[in-house]
Order: sequence, then C-alpha cells, then structure tokens
Amino acid sequence: MTKNITQRKKGEKTMKISKGIARIVILVVCLLVLSTNVWAEGVEESAPPAPNSTYQFYNSTNFPHLTDPDPVYRSMTYDQMLKLFESEGTYMILFGGAWCGNTQAVIGQMNDVVKEYGVETIYNFHFKLDGSKFHIRDTRNESANLYVDMVNKYLTNIVTIYDKVEKGISYVDEEGETQLANKIQVPFLFIYNKDNVDANGNAAPILASIERMLRWDRDFQTDGADDAAKIETYKSEIRPLFDLVSKKSLTGKKTAQLDTYSDFDYYSTAYNGRSGETILEEGDEPWVIQTVSYIELNKLLESSGTYAMMFGGPWCGNTQAVVKYVNEYANKYNISTIYNWDTKLDSNKLQVRSSNNSHANMYVDLVRNYFPGIETVYPLEKTSIKYTDEDGNEVVANKLQVPYIFIYNKDNLDASGNPDPILGQIEHMFRWGNIQPDFVNDDGVTGANYKAYTESLDELCSLLPAVE
Repeated sequence: MTKNITQRKKGEKTMKISKGIARIVILVVCLLVLSTNVWAEGVEESAPPAPNSTYQFYNSTNFPHLTDPDPVYRSMTYDQMLKLFESEGTYMILFGGAWCGNTQAVIGQMNDVVKEYGVETIYNFHFKLDGSKFHIRDTRNESANLYVDMVNKYLTNIVTIYDKVEKGISYVDEEGETQLANKIQVPFLFIYNKDNVDANGNAAPILASIERMLRWDRDFQTDGADDAAKIETYKSEIRPLFDLVSKKSLTGKKTAQLDTYSDFDYYSTAYNGRSGETILEEGDEPWVIQTVSYIELNKLLESSGTYAMMFGGPWCGNTQAVVKYVNEYANKYNISTIYNWDTKLDSNKLQVRSSNNSHANMYVDLVRNYFPGIETVYPLEKTSIKYTDEDGNEVVANKLQVPYIFIYNKDNLDASGNPDPILGQIEHMFRWGNIQPDFVNDDGVTGANYKAYTESLDELCSLLPAVE
C-alpha cells in the first residue's frame, strides 16, 4: 500500500507525495544481497533497470519487421495531430498502427527509405484509440465524428481506394445531417502542407500519398523466405513521395525538405491556446514532456524501468497551472523524459476517466492492472470510476485527479513484498493565477502555493536519480 507524506494548507485540498525513498533503499539492499549470492554461485545476473528510463514504442516486439534501434516514427495523440495539421510546414504522416497487419508489413521498409532521404520524423496516428477495438474509422462507432470531421476539415483533396459514397464513413450531426468522409485504408503514407494549392488555386494540403494493403508472407516472401527483390520493389514505389520534396546535393544524394513538429510546438500551442494565457514560451525549452497514446502507455507500463509520468491535458486548468513547473524541475534534475497521457482521448470531450463514458473501461482497467494499492485524494469508497463488464459485474477503480505526476517502476515492491509500482506522486489542483510566486493568499502570504508545489516537485524528482 502506498505511503504518503501529507501537506495541508488552509482552504486547499490535500497534496500527497508518496514516500518512496525507504522502499528504494530496501530494494537496493536486497539487490546487493542478491548480487552477492549470485556472484558466489558463479552465475551472471542482468543489471537492474537504469533510473530515468525511456521507452521506444517502435521496436521489434511491437513491430516485428522494424528492426532499426533508432526508428524515425513518432506517435501523435488526436489533438496533437490536429495541431500539426494547423501548423506551418511540410510533414510526412503515416496512418496505421501495430494492430494492422498491412502496416506491420511495410513499416520497416518505410523506415529504411526515410533514412535514405535524411528524414528525421514520420508522424504516426492510429485510428484505434485503444489499440484494439475503439476504431474511430468506423461508422458504427459513436466517436466516428472524430474521424469524419478530421478528414473533411484538413484532408480536403484526399483520394482513396474506395469510393466515398459506397464505402465512406459517416455520422449524424446535432442538426440531424449526415456527414460523410472517404474511408482511408491503412497504411496511408502522405505528405501534408496546409498551405499547398493546386494549379487552379484550390486548397490541396495532401501533396502526395500512397495507400496499399500488403501482407508480409504474401507480398514480401517467396516460398516462406524473405524476398529481397520484392522488398526493393516496394521501396521503389514509395521513393517518389520523397523525391517530390527532396533536393539533390553535388554528390547526387537526395535529402527531403521536411519540417519537424516538436513536443514543445504542441504543448505551447495547446496550453497557451486553451488557457488564453502565455503559460509556455521559448525560455521553457528544453522541453522534456512527451505525449503518449493509450496503447503506447500500456506498453510502457508493462516494461521494466523507472519512469517519470504525468496524467493531464491542455483542457485542464489545473494541469495548465503546473505544466511549466513540472518541465522546469525535470530539467533541474536532468530527467530526460516525462511521459504524458491525456485522459481525454481527443483532449476535448472523450473523457475515459468518467463512469458516464462508454469507454470508461480503458481508464478503470489501466488503474486496476498497473497501479495496485494506489492512494488518491478521493478514496475509492467516496469517488470512483466504474463500468459493467460483459458478465454484468461492476468493475471499479480509484479516480485520480489531474494533474497526476508520479514516478513508476512496475517491479518495485513494498517492505512486505507486495507490488508497489508508484514510488512517488503529486496530486493537487491549483490554478495558473494562484500558483504564481507573487500570488497573495487569503492569509496574506505571498507565494504559498508556488512554494508548496515546487517543494513537492523537488521531493518527487529526487526519488528518481538523474542520468549523468
């Protein structure tokens, strides 16, 4: 069970930070004892996970045909994708995911060609928001509007394999009108620039695209063995996309002229835009907070290592209040990455941390599976999130408040040997106005909230030894 240090301020809700230091000491002592015993027996033992771990979702476990240890792919949340579509620049984007066999067949070959052209990043979005069943590119899904509105607003000149009328995706809007969009097959690789126009001056944001559904065993193997000629044929089919935006050097090497959309680009745009305040500015870089999709989050929580994490999003005034300081203190302690999951999958209305949402199971199962013994501001018996499973059973989990900043290691145990993966946490709700260093509270104290929160960040970050 998580133990907490509790700080209380007059008129404020409880701020809690787990006491992980003692457990870490116990764990280190146990590891030292274990390593001594193993050494005595002459058996090699792998080293414990390094602190301040980072996770690469695009690996050969999740994508068997992607063997590059330094791939170019970067996942996007739904809101992040929309913000990219609204930004200046030319980008290469891939629709498709690990759940898709067609994407699995070509993602490694795309990566090879991308590196030929010196491209730094391909931005990847997958239509299954849970990585499994929650498919927004499906008319039967109650959130199909997310897909339809995205295609119709941003991809106005799209051409797809299937006829729009016969096999399009649709939903009925609030006025009772049917909204229809082309159905994109995945993988769908395309080059995008919001300001591009065709020869007639019409908006043409998609400069080029390729939409082919291939299978590894059928299309890239011969008699059960990988066929280099077939693989090269596919690569030759996608090179023209890169040629379109490439320049040739004096040596004949082609380099694609594509832009990058950084994490800071997204966070500064999203948080400043939603708050109406200048929360983030250039001085806040280097930026170490990085979004993760739901499937990426699950894979991360299943992996060994010690991670710094945050739940919350730009729609949340309480997260707006602290995101600047979370990044600042991560830099102070040389934490290379804080992984951020937004409980609103569209950063707008699709709040899975709500019993009223038909996908509340995503939140409930996440908390139950990965955070055993979690303690939150609101106890389970007072405020919880729940859903009814296929057998009619009610499944319940703690409702954690956002922003929720924590240090996580799936292999950590408490003194009794029970799983205790949350080494430390901060769960408190301030506002941008009242967390400022010069804010005077009702007791006439200046900067009390700022002091309380930054001291908690100091304590939390110190639980995660910095990488040299």
